[in-house]
Amino acid sequence: MENVRIPVILSSDNNQVNAMAVVMTSAIETAAEGTFYDFYCFLSDNVTPENRDRLKACENIAKGTCSVTLVDMAVHFKDMGIRYNGKVGMVHSVTTPALYRLKAPSVLSQLDKVLYLDTDTMVRKDLRDLFATPMDGCYIAGVPVVWAQAKKHDRNRWLRQSGIPGMDEYVNSGVLLMNLKAMREDDIESKCLALVGKKEFAPLDPADQLILNYVCYGKIGFVPCRYNVTMSNMKEADKVKVFYSAKEAREAFDDPAIIHWTGAGKPWKYYDVLLAHEWWRRYVQSPFKDVALNRVAKPGTLGRWWGLFRKALKF
Repeated sequence: MENVRIPVILSSDNNQVNAMAVVMTSAIETAAEGTFYDFYCFLSDNVTPENRDRLKACENIAKGTCSVTLVDMAVHFKDMGIRYNGKVGMVHSVTTPALYRLKAPSVLSQLDKVLYLDTDTMVRKDLRDLFATPMDGCYIAGVPVVWAQAKKHDRNRWLRQSGIPGMDEYVNSGVLLMNLKAMREDDIESKCLALVGKKEFAPLDPADQLILNYVCYGKIGFVPCRYNVTMSNMKEADKVKVFYSAKEAREAFDDPAIIHWTGAGKPWKYYDVLLAHEWWRRYVQSPFKDVALNRVAKPGTLGRWWGLFRKALKF
């Protein structure tokens, strides 16, 4: 099999570096012969030296199959905050690392194309076919968010409030191919950063996802849905057929190439969310295996409302 190098961006502060290591571990363990991953870990300055060492140790999981480069992002975002009032946090949990990928064109100026993965994803298949997706005429490519096309009320509200030209190609930014060369040529980075803190976006999506879709509109491509099977798309499985054939959707849900735990149900918090047992298996293969996790059963509806109520009392 032909040798392929795939550059992958991940970003986090100290709170989710263990999950970042699981993403890398899962990619390494499922790589085909000849696939080599160049991981670029975009990190906040609060990531401890010990945890930085653990991330670098991912290179030893299967020697000769990956490299790990730690990139300090504090210098780029030291004065950058998400300038929304505190109540936005009742709906969205956002930290500055969610914005780091916006700097990828300049920070990784030596690369023309990269794959970005959120820390709440897990790789289950080799990614060379995904990375080979043609990017001609596109800045980014991903899997569409199904409600953006299928739910008329939500779609119209986002169109009206954000001013985005359309929701017909709105993609989830948790698994994203990025055409850095084209983004640099058209100064997409500056255009994205100029929208950080835009008040019209706050009640919708205060992180990078809306910003990227807004700026890149008209030059966004799709990738096969198996490469970003989200919890929200599973709940709307019938609507996935708006974008993909029934066969593609069924195969994606039966055997995801990348699983993405969108929403509050993270496998490092709850042992009973979908495929949490697979995440745990990768965790104990990672350099964080000796760091204990206090996982519990996911709360029901009443428990979730109680948690939101307690959070609201803090504002």
